[in-house]
Amino acid sequence: METAGGLRLADVFVSIDDPRQEAKVRHDLVELLVVAVNAVLVGTETFVEIELWAKEKLDWLRKYLRLEHGIPAHDTFGRIFGLIDPDQFEAAFCRWASSILPALGAETVAIDGKTSRRSGGVDATALHLVSAFAAGAGLVLVA
Repeated sequence: METAGGLRLADVFVSIDDPRQEAKVRHDLVELLVVAVNAVLVGTETFVEIELWAKEKLDWLRKYLRLEHGIPAHDTFGRIFGLIDPDQFEAAFCRWASSILPALGAETVAIDGKTSRRSGGVDATALHLVSAFAAGAGLVLVA
């Protein structure tokens, strides 16, 4: 999970604050985010699909991550993405994406962000989607 430039996906996610109560944390935040982004990059679209893909690829993922308690449940993925700061995630993801663009031969990157209407409740954070389109490489990354 290392790019030609040497920047690992996990390296950019350490900058994201973990909003969970430390005593209740079972899964490492950085590992959870790395798993989720890898799953999305191969085409998963829901938290259930992320969980199923990760369980299927557990041996491969363990080559790069500890995953001490295995793969989190889809509810855990959903809860984490509802809790983390979307601006921090976007900044970290964009840092990583921009580090892989030279290896892809892409020159122009279009960044698009959207907030899903009615996805945030009284005590819930709204769903934020960020996509980066590398025009020269024909690559779209969505997180």
